[in-house]
Parts: sequence; C-alpha cells; structure tokens
Amino acid sequence: MVAESELLAAVDNAFVITGRGLAPWPDPHPDRSAREEEYSRLLNPEKWRIIGARAQAWLVAFVDTDLAVVEPNASVPWHLGSRPIVARTDRITPLAAGALPLVVAHSGLGTVNGAGVALGVGDPAVCVTWFPECGCDACDSGSQDELDDLDHHIVGIVSGAFRRLSDGTRTITVVGEGRWNASGRFERGEVEAILADPTEWDELAGASWLDTT
Repeated sequence: MVAESELLAAVDNAFVITGRGLAPWPDPHPDRSAREEEYSRLLNPEKWRIIGARAQAWLVAFVDTDLAVVEPNASVPWHLGSRPIVARTDRITPLAAGALPLVVAHSGLGTVNGAGVALGVGDPAVCVTWFPECGCDACDSGSQDELDDLDHHIVGIVSGAFRRLSDGTRTITVVGEGRWNASGRFERGEVEAILADPTEWDELAGASWLDTT
C-alpha cells in the first residue's frame, strides 16, 4: 500500500533530475488580457519541455514505488478516433488488480520534439487530454498551471477517481472530486444527474493503483 503523499513526494524527487536545466516561468500577463499579436504566436516552444520532464518524473516514481511497469516506446492501440498525433508513447501498466493502464504520449510543439504531452487511458487507449492545451503565447498562464493540471489528471487516474462516460456523441470526463469537463450539449444540471446515474452511458473507470495488496 502506497500513500498518495508518498507517491507525490517520489514524483517531486524525480523531477529534480528529469527537470534539470528547465526553468519554470510565471504567468506572463497576470493583470492584463493577452495582446492580439500573442494569439497563434509561439516564441519559445523550448520552454514547454518542462511538461515532458514532469511526465517523465511520474514514470520514474511509478517504478520507484513499485506501483507499475513502464514500457517505453511502446506500440499502443488507440480507440477509434481518439489517437493524438505523437512521436512516441510510453505505456504504464499498474500492478493493482482492476486499475486502468495509462499512456503518456509525447508530441512536438512548434519545432521542438517532446515538448507536448498527451494522456491516454485504457486498452485500447482513449485520449483524455493534452498539455499544453494550446501553447500559444496568449494562452500561456505560466508553467505551474500546466504542471498542476498534469498532476491532477494523473492523480485522478492513479487514485481511481477518473471516470469517462460517453453516449456516442457526448462525453463527460471526471478527473477528481468535483473536477469534470464535458464535450457536447448538456442542459443545466444534466452532467451531475448523469454522473449520479450513468445508466445507458458507456463508462471507463478503474480501481486505485495505490492498493496493490
């Protein structure tokens, strides 16, 4: 049994090494709106390599805490219509019974290889989200926001809180307590009602990785 706090500490320790030489940065416009010329502009794609370094720290931590087996450069089947455009993929198979496998897919951003990261869940994998979501200078809110969002998504999967529901045209993704996003049209309060009773929805969910007993 590994506590979530132990796992996060292992990630932070590994990040000291995987993130060596990569500098975090603050929100470039904390008290103003983005300027028009910042949209679709990416002056420094190299800085986003910090996201890949954080993802790599998670992989190191999974192995160090004996929670999962990591297969680098894996050939990963993706759910139809869900495959992101990536250069390489790492497959992480948890040791806990009933837990969902995780895929960390690395992609390019601008002219920099490995600066973007997409997360997939299941087998075949369903693409859950990607980091940075945009990456342009206008959408940049600082490195910590992206690193925190990456951590929240992975913690949701590892803790067993992750859920993905689909009815074929609409999806709801739960990444943690009170944290969800939805794609498609929903009436007010409909998402909460579906999450409480997902009858007739296809649901992808799994057990916690942290209980390997």
